[in-house]
Amino acid sequence: LHVHVHDHSGGIVTPEINIHENPDAFKYVMACIIFGRRDCIGFDLTNTDAEVDDVIGQIAVNENVYNLLKVIFCNQGLVGRGTICYLARRDGEEFIIKDHWVKGDKSVVLNEVEMLKALKNIPGVPQYVEHCLVEVELGKVDDTQMYRQKIYNSTQGVYRTDVHLVLKPRARPLHEFRTRKELVKVLRDIVLSK
Repeated sequence: LHVHVHDHSGGIVTPEINIHENPDAFKYVMACIIFGRRDCIGFDLTNTDAEVDDVIGQIAVNENVYNLLKVIFCNQGLVGRGTICYLARRDGEEFIIKDHWVKGDKSVVLNEVEMLKALKNIPGVPQYVEHCLVEVELGKVDDTQMYRQKIYNSTQGVYRTDVHLVLKPRARPLHEFRTRKELVKVLRDIVLSK
């Protein structure tokens, strides 16, 4: 048995465990996967399933709980930012939630947040609403470094911190027009901009 641990900094494989010579180690690994808490195997506890038909889940950012309506963007691959963008709703208002892993620790991960705050009220730039560094427990920010028992040369300094960023959407896809007039106006603007 080998245990493969993959996070947004890469992957690590444990030394081989002979399940015939060391059945207790095998039982511990399987018990953790089957009976352990969801965060024990890497689930983000701020994301939960929803019980409403048009809602695919819920996500908590600070004290606010957002209903997730659909996935707008999902990054593919094992190594990278692990970015997922959701269309969300809270109190009848729509938001975009960007759940992503930012390279570095608490001191550098808020560059995007600070930039969005500085670009407030500029046309075409999504408006910052709120953010949080995801915590696995009170006061303990979720970053990939905490899951590694040994830092290898290949992974040294390459860890990521989980961030939730809430923005006001600036536009909708063209196919989601609400009236014929809105569609004609958009098509007219496209023609005039050429």
